[in-house]
Amino acid sequence: MVLKNATKQRQKRIIVLEDLDFLWDEDELEEVARLWKIGLDVRVIAGKFNRDPDDILLALIHLAKEDRIFRRIGGLTLGF
Repeated sequence: MVLKNATKQRQKRIIVLEDLDFLWDEDELEEVARLWKIGLDVRVIAGKFNRDPDDILLALIHLAKEDRIFRRIGGLTLGF
């Protein structure tokens, strides 16, 4: 993979999102997908898993890329 601006000398490297948890069990991802499909808000889903809402967003991106969830009316925060 060729990175944009790869020839540019890097001064200070930062690992992005290192505070987030990228690890999920398959059954947890199935539950995230189910909760998404019934319309729960991302923050509510995060509360059910005791995780940062950003962790849920990463899981949703993963699920969407696998065509396991789809865009919904109301977006990420239904009911709020």
